[in-house]
Amino acid sequence: MSRTVRRAVLGDEEALTVLNEFVQRPHVAARPGYFRTGSADTVAAWFRSHLEKPTTLIRIAEQDGTPVGYVLALLHERAENPFRVARRWCEIDQIAVDEKWRRRGIARALVQSLLAELRERGIRDVELFSWTFNETAHQAFRRLGFAPEVTRFGLMLPE
Repeated sequence: MSRTVRRAVLGDEEALTVLNEFVQRPHVAARPGYFRTGSADTVAAWFRSHLEKPTTLIRIAEQDGTPVGYVLALLHERAENPFRVARRWCEIDQIAVDEKWRRRGIARALVQSLLAELRERGIRDVELFSWTFNETAHQAFRRLGFAPEVTRFGLMLPE
């Protein structure tokens, strides 16, 4: 079996849309007041728009030519201000792996591919955001070397 990780290109929107379901479905189930299920057309259009942005990096993992996962990351820059130093960083926004292919090193391969490019670009600061309900992802992120840094609290006011 042959696994490859490559940069996503225009034309990969359909594969990304299918794979996105594996990450979006549990988020909609856990937080239906926040997340929603978009139509395949609107999700594909969203991916297409990101594939055209130089500040978005998307990698696809393929097993024997079949897409089985992806990582989507956003590049950010912030100028110095009175409270913070100037900063360039990468935010991993989405990682999705087909349920049939989990626990086989695919997320690790995707993240390692992304990190290699970031090193080449001189970007050392990488972060990601995860909902508290997603403990399985938290375990995977820790195994990849990420550590929690910020706690964000939420409150829904009654109507």
